[in-house]
Amino acid sequence: MHAGALAPLIDELATKFRVTSIDLPGHGLNLASVWPEEIEALARELLAAAPSHATWLGWSLGGLASIAAARLARDRVDRLVLLASTPRFTAAGDWPGAMPRAELDAFARRLDRNPARALSRFDALLFKGSANAASGLRRLHELLGGVRANTSALQGGLRMLIEADERAGLAAFGKPVGVVWGDGDPLIPVSCAHDLARLAPRMRIVGGVGAGHAPFILDAGTVADALWMLIAE
Repeated sequence: MHAGALAPLIDELATKFRVTSIDLPGHGLNLASVWPEEIEALARELLAAAPSHATWLGWSLGGLASIAAARLARDRVDRLVLLASTPRFTAAGDWPGAMPRAELDAFARRLDRNPARALSRFDALLFKGSANAASGLRRLHELLGGVRANTSALQGGLRMLIEADERAGLAAFGKPVGVVWGDGDPLIPVSCAHDLARLAPRMRIVGGVGAGHAPFILDAGTVADALWMLIAE
């Protein structure tokens, strides 16, 4: 999704911060850009567009890319805040709380067969468990304005989500890190918090901020309050 999906949260944050929002390659204003093969290349594109010093806030795949940027250019990233994100999205023997690889592979096959249908299912999944799921879905579509990522970027982004592992980079970052989660997020199980706490004991984790994988769509104020608190700390 392009940065328009984050507009409610950007409006809240802009009352206290200068906010720079970046569309990933193949998304939004960068629709014609080619999705990079490696996460390091994606991180370099973000670094080229970002301010020289900033707090980096990454939602979902954006959080993974933000960790990679911090790994490549630690002096450019003052602090990291992961919003419904984790350094590794697929489960492993030493990372049991994440999603099973088989589930993500199945979604990748559905995306290859029928991108439009797969996107519709994913949009609905964002609000799974929320009492206002229908309202959230309508608001998301309003924010996106009918503009979706190109198919190659969707496929490449999902592949990166499945394969990337930025745990070592996050553990070695050595600067403030905050994590914000919504209740009942179907893509980031709450058990991931325990894995993260072991990875970086000084990390600040705030849960129960809104619901689902995109809590800022309908509750941007609550999410912004959590982010302000983390950055102040």
